[in-house]
Amino acid sequence: MAYFNGERFGEMTNNLAESFNNWVLPLKSLPILDINDGIRVKSMASIAARKQDAQEWLSELCPAIEKKLKENLEVGRHWRVSRSDTYVYEVHCQKYNSMVNLETRFCSCGEWQLYSFPCSHALVVIQQHGSSPYLYVNELYKVEKYRETYSFPINPLPSISKPVHDFGRDAVILQPPLTRRPLGRPRKKRFRKRSEKTRVIKCGRCGKCEGHNRKSCTAPI
Repeated sequence: MAYFNGERFGEMTNNLAESFNNWVLPLKSLPILDINDGIRVKSMASIAARKQDAQEWLSELCPAIEKKLKENLEVGRHWRVSRSDTYVYEVHCQKYNSMVNLETRFCSCGEWQLYSFPCSHALVVIQQHGSSPYLYVNELYKVEKYRETYSFPINPLPSISKPVHDFGRDAVILQPPLTRRPLGRPRKKRFRKRSEKTRVIKCGRCGKCEGHNRKSCTAPI
């Protein structure tokens, strides 16, 4: 993420992978085929639910984004605006001033560039300019794009039991491989990367970092 030059939409970390790991955590103890099928069913239900919700939206923006737009408009309704050029303005806030360029969709506070969504400075300038705020909102925040995202459903896969066909006395029927369940509980936690740092346990009794704590410490004092 540190070297990503595209539009971030406010996302500065890769927490999406951690969210997915937490989402599929109840499935991790199952066999691999059941895990894949469980992810398919969860994704199918999630896409269907979001598609159904989007059909009831009447606004141009998604509800959360529409709420954010109104909040940003309310923040800057008392600010003064001075015009510098055709599309360049200066916003006089209570604590500092900001420069806004409507043509390049730039605000000196940096929020417009970070979220691809007009900040409070940009919205008060857009009103002064006589334009609609919806013209300066990224298309991906709009209901139309949201509906397009979830317009392709995942089709169900019904289980069909087929009888075993008799191909003759000498026919070789391929059986599933013999497997042996390993000892101990199945692992549920993910494998950490080498670059991830683990917390070092320091004993509060002897002060050594040897993987034990005060309760299990056997060092002489």
